[in-house]
Amino acid sequence: MEGQQLQIMRSYLENTQITLETAHYTKVTSSWKYNFPVTDVNRLYFIREGEGWIRVRNRLYQPSPGQLLLLPAGVRLSMGPQNENPFGKYWCHFTATVGEVNLFQLFDLPHCIDVANEAALEKQFQALIELYNNPTLTAPLRIKSLLLEMVSDYMEASLEQEHQRGQELRLATASEAAKINTVLQYMEEHLQEQMTVEELARLVHFHPNYFMQYFKTMLGLSPIAYINRKRMDKAKELLTSSTLSVTDIAERVGMELYYFSRLFKKQTSLSPSEYRKYSGQRREQTEMETETGA
Repeated sequence: MEGQQLQIMRSYLENTQITLETAHYTKVTSSWKYNFPVTDVNRLYFIREGEGWIRVRNRLYQPSPGQLLLLPAGVRLSMGPQNENPFGKYWCHFTATVGEVNLFQLFDLPHCIDVANEAALEKQFQALIELYNNPTLTAPLRIKSLLLEMVSDYMEASLEQEHQRGQELRLATASEAAKINTVLQYMEEHLQEQMTVEELARLVHFHPNYFMQYFKTMLGLSPIAYINRKRMDKAKELLTSSTLSVTDIAERVGMELYYFSRLFKKQTSLSPSEYRKYSGQRREQTEMETETGA
């Protein structure tokens, strides 16, 4: 996966908000059949028994027990039984958004995967159902944690599945995704240069004021704050992996030395030189522990 695309994907995931709507296990009846012109929630279906069909975006699936389906919000969806032995499935409905955009509009994920560890996923669904019915104070936090883990597992399995096919997981090409992807890629490619909100807004033909609101809704930060965070990430990488001077690193990330040092210390509580020294000490300690088997 290309470095720029990976960084863009990570930015989306850092700003994802996830909420569980419902979770259950159901053995459907032979008359079970639904048709949704457009779904309003994301759905995870873990098939445990029986047979049936599910059509997503006009593509037909006939999942088998042991397979997991991700049915994203905002798409046409229909489903029904195959015979007199219909599906028994764990399932949940949830929202996952980056700003106002559904997370799965941004990623081009497969809709159906084989589950490597069925027992582990079954325990996760059972725990999710139990938490959904749990009235304790911390249950919502545990639900978010578990749901994020399940979605992460799905994405990692998708990565492995695509890799085995000689392909890569990629960003989707939907219009909303394409707009923000254009801006994020431009930022990644021009970190060494000065960028203005007006310049970035022109890339997607937005008014600067609307663009600032749009960007912050999507990424959780203003465009300039996001650029500065990316510059600090790049600086940390150069401080730990190169012998470049702090002055040279400031230049590499497009900042004056004084402002760079001040912003770096504000974000890390360390000066660039202190960060490099501390990172070197940690690396040496790790290498020593590895050599001694500690």
